[in-house]
Amino acid sequence: MGFRNSRGDAVFGLELISWRDELAVSEMEKRARREGESGTRVMFSMNLPRGFDLQKRVVEWVDEWQKLPYISPYENAFHLAPNSDQAEKWAVGVIHELLSLLVSKKTERENVLCLGEFWGFERVRFKKASVHFPGIFYVSNKIRTQTVVLREAYRKNLLLEKHPLMVMRNRYISLMNLVLRRGKPIRNGVTARRKGSASSSKGRKRKDEGNMWRRSNDEED
Repeated sequence: MGFRNSRGDAVFGLELISWRDELAVSEMEKRARREGESGTRVMFSMNLPRGFDLQKRVVEWVDEWQKLPYISPYENAFHLAPNSDQAEKWAVGVIHELLSLLVSKKTERENVLCLGEFWGFERVRFKKASVHFPGIFYVSNKIRTQTVVLREAYRKNLLLEKHPLMVMRNRYISLMNLVLRRGKPIRNGVTARRKGSASSSKGRKRKDEGNMWRRSNDEED
């Protein structure tokens, strides 16, 4: 597989030369096996945000959608009708598997759309799949960048799986928050403490100078 930039130049390439069926097992299928599910009865975990209520007809539709056969993201799905619920479930499975493979369990939405485009699907298919199921994915708009997040991998803002690389990243971010700027730390708390220490030092210095002045006057008398 490979990707091309806006000018049509190949910027990344990867070729699969040997297919192994035992490795082409999605995270959803592994979970179903652990829980004793058999066949194609694989259902996605739905974690709706607090206060997010679905209408009754939507709940009924989601229940029926969950009961549709699960088609592995590693299987060819070109035979599915593009606008069918089954095709949408397959697209959701592809995004779910992609995010499950990533250490952070999230990626920029543009990456998802480019992947679908490379496979020959219209961008709208993966775009709809990422926003139509808020119980499975969360689309963040922080820093003017849309990011698709796998909900089941997080509890509030904390990643459930403590991967060493993510621990290192968080430590690096904490370190950057302590970097000095013009001789003063960025964090307000540290700045306030240092200002307080400086003020108390100046106060003690003035007090010592005053005592020395009084002692010198007493000696002259």
